[in-house]
Amino acid sequence: MPLNDLPALTPANLRDVIPAIEQEFARHKTLDIPRRASGLYAASSRPAATDASGYQHAWVRDTMMVAYSQWHGGEAASALATVRSVQACLRTQLARMTAIIDHPALKERVQERPHVRFVADTGAEVGGSWAHAQNDALGYAMWMRLRLADVEALDSTECETVDVLAQYCGAIEYWSDQDSGAWEEARKVNASSIGAVVAALTLLRDYRRSAGTFGGVNDRDLDRWIASGRAALAKSLPFESPPARRTDAALLFLIHPLSVVEDRRTEDMMLSLVRARLVGEVGIRRYVGDSYFCQDYDEWFPPAERTMDFSSQVGLRDELLRPGCEAQWCLFDPILSSIYAARFRRDPRRTDLLRAQLRHFSRALEQLTSDGQAPELYYLKGDTWIPNEHVPLAWTQANLAVALRALKQSAEVLRSAA
Repeated sequence: MPLNDLPALTPANLRDVIPAIEQEFARHKTLDIPRRASGLYAASSRPAATDASGYQHAWVRDTMMVAYSQWHGGEAASALATVRSVQACLRTQLARMTAIIDHPALKERVQERPHVRFVADTGAEVGGSWAHAQNDALGYAMWMRLRLADVEALDSTECETVDVLAQYCGAIEYWSDQDSGAWEEARKVNASSIGAVVAALTLLRDYRRSAGTFGGVNDRDLDRWIASGRAALAKSLPFESPPARRTDAALLFLIHPLSVVEDRRTEDMMLSLVRARLVGEVGIRRYVGDSYFCQDYDEWFPPAERTMDFSSQVGLRDELLRPGCEAQWCLFDPILSSIYAARFRRDPRRTDLLRAQLRHFSRALEQLTSDGQAPELYYLKGDTWIPNEHVPLAWTQANLAVALRALKQSAEVLRSAA
């Protein structure tokens, strides 16, 4: 049956409705993300090579989320190939990282930091100015490769790449470094970036201990860098960058997929803040005051300027935002659904957790376009919420695939308990 004709998801009908969801996803190719010749994935598969949006390019962060979805779905070989494609790009950035390791003050020259987006078809650098100070993206690249270490050990080239990445994060003192974070905007100290690096360095330390000698980085440095990151998280969480930014949906990534938050109470507060401050009628805001694709955005900027580097002039864009008219994104409801799914699996008696999982998955289904595609976001055009042109968004697709598998796992939990 068409997605808009599906009955409301409930614990009672979950096992019966899932096949219909899968059938419709297959019919619309909802979860299909085409791999480019380079092995990378474009942020969106539809834009042409010269599209003004830039979404035909591959971001390190987005591609790692695709790799995670592949790994989560049991496609370890595909995930490994994806990660290695990103590593090939990052190896072209080793000279930049080494220069900053030797002279940390160079990190203030943002264009000289390691680049985080590449031409999807070739893996070449994308020219022009960009907010390349994105420590979380580098953290994800390390973290995902090390998650796959039990599938295949790192070879000598990969060890070198991860080793330089780790030393780079230590040299810039990532725990206090101002970066542009997940949203590529004005630089500040972001807990979401710190957490991604903490997760990566923790896995690196574990891998070193199991595999033996590993490059130039040593356990003492790793312990110090991890401890510094942990201390910064303890000071900041459940907020992103207090006092400038408190509630931010990017913090959800620390719960899923990174699992880097150390205590349940902090996780609970992070979830409560997102639910209280950011959940909208259609999707979920990135943060209060987010002016990217604010109301009538297509009237304020021509196509070539809508996705440009705003990191040094976000104040101009902020002036256009009408309070309460932030864009509502589609990648977060699948994440929340997956978070509540994991909690339900740990405590199957908590039917409230299952209901939360189903509620957010249902919202994710409602966000799909009439032809079954997963958008980046909805923005207010006049008095109507409409998707922007970045459809489908690979990051949303990857998160939705993970959430669907979590839905099937919850159905199995219910069956076993029956």
